[in-house]
Amino acid sequence: MGLMEKMNASIDYKPEEFVEAITLNSDIAPQLFRKLKSVATLIDSAVEIEDFQSIGVQCREILIELGNSIYSADMAGDGEQPQASNFKRKAELFVQFYLVGSENSDYRSIIKKLTEATWDYACKITHSISATFYETSTCVTLCTSLVGVYENIRQKVFDPISQYKCRSCKSKKLKIVNDETTEDGIVKKLFLQCEECEGITEVVFEEYNTSKSQYIKGIEQE
Repeated sequence: MGLMEKMNASIDYKPEEFVEAITLNSDIAPQLFRKLKSVATLIDSAVEIEDFQSIGVQCREILIELGNSIYSADMAGDGEQPQASNFKRKAELFVQFYLVGSENSDYRSIIKKLTEATWDYACKITHSISATFYETSTCVTLCTSLVGVYENIRQKVFDPISQYKCRSCKSKKLKIVNDETTEDGIVKKLFLQCEECEGITEVVFEEYNTSKSQYIKGIEQE
């Protein structure tokens, strides 16, 4: 891109659209979206080394805020609670809590690599005396993308039908047509109708153990 093209592009640059494009319009927590928009605004005018270092600091703060947003104390079980600013440990416990099972093995692995690389690179930019606009914008992009990744996990977990498929034709075009709940309002069963073959798939949830907090995934019935 030539100098004039870059200048013209800068005039039309909208930080919120940058964030929305990278995160694919994920439903991001308001405090995270505000911080991401702020750092995306700063990168557009950053020139000096101190500007780039400051952006690195803010990227680290965004990741710490992300850790606080996704983590809850019960995710550590009987283990030691992570320190308030230990983003990587909180992220690890979040992933272990929700993305269980062998079917999520590759997903857990790539998310761990992305998490560690993004945190380490933000720390590098924070202390770099040779960073340019390009390395720093990469840091902002990585940070924004990672927030989107964790919001996707959270939405996947709380989407009641995304992880199931029709037991007959294997289509994932399902809709909830009925459910069964306990006296306490806890869902015991879901009945999903396929939009392709109209078959019904029954999903049964294991009995919740109140003595140990855990994420329960429904089991499709054959």
